[in-house]
Amino acid sequence: LYFFGGGMVIGPDRGDLPVMRKLCRETGCDVWFPFYPLCMEHCITETYKMVYECYRRMLELYGGGNVSTSGFSSGGALAVGLPLHLNALNRPTGMPRQVIAVSPGSIPSSQKERAEMQALNSRDVMVDAAFMETDRKIMTKGQPVPVYMLSGPKGDFTGLPPVHFYYGGDEVLSVVAESFADACKAANVPYTMTIAPGMCHCYAMVEWFPEGRQAREEIIGLLR
Repeated sequence: LYFFGGGMVIGPDRGDLPVMRKLCRETGCDVWFPFYPLCMEHCITETYKMVYECYRRMLELYGGGNVSTSGFSSGGALAVGLPLHLNALNRPTGMPRQVIAVSPGSIPSSQKERAEMQALNSRDVMVDAAFMETDRKIMTKGQPVPVYMLSGPKGDFTGLPPVHFYYGGDEVLSVVAESFADACKAANVPYTMTIAPGMCHCYAMVEWFPEGRQAREEIIGLLR
């Protein structure tokens, strides 16, 4: 179950197509690619409602324990967020087989995270730290929203499957890596955390970087 990125405001583009083709060809997996509701017009709660329904239908077809979630940027947030959503719904279905989240977005939940994002801002060529606070307003539409839909580390990680995180060391979102790791440790969730020095946001999509190619091959291996 593959989620495209774009900050919950931009839809998929041509860059997603070769990624999906490569995943299909080299993992032996079917790839489902939901066009989830964007938050330019919808509250993030509607997005989660749609992706949960997509996941539920996949389980009907493939059976429990056979569906991995993966995604980049805001799609990475959804890949992690879906099992958190299942916990919030008292687990009406089984958990995914695993979660692969590349640069998962997360609204900073403390002044420390805000300050550390700002300190990295001059090195991030793709995401501005200020956008994360703007994105909060875009995603909520002034409505009450469960905290895990905005800041993943604040969710209930109990019983989550293995989670594999990838961040570029020069992206503002890498600040949240520590919080995700702490949440996994507190709930005894197996996880890996890769922070590639000098790399940009979603570097694993960029195959002209050796680090990007290596990360992509690791992801393919996990899915295979």
